[in-house]
Amino acid sequence: MRTLLKKLNIIQVHVNYKNTVKKGRGFHNAYRINPYNPLSYITLVLGFVVGIIAFGVVGFWGQLDSNSRNPFKWN
Repeated sequence: MRTLLKKLNIIQVHVNYKNTVKKGRGFHNAYRINPYNPLSYITLVLGFVVGIIAFGVVGFWGQLDSNSRNPFKWN
């Protein structure tokens, strides 16, 4: 599923393996949802609907990553 989202350019990956990174992100990949792609917003809405159906409201809130409140920022 993740490879399909990458091919549709919904998820953007930034590889920062160079030593020029100065914000302490280290040698990891940074992911974000592409804010300029209209399919991103459709994917977010469908993800929320499916998540609420699958886990309920309280369970879905527990499944969310608490570190990344804004999915459009690099994390």
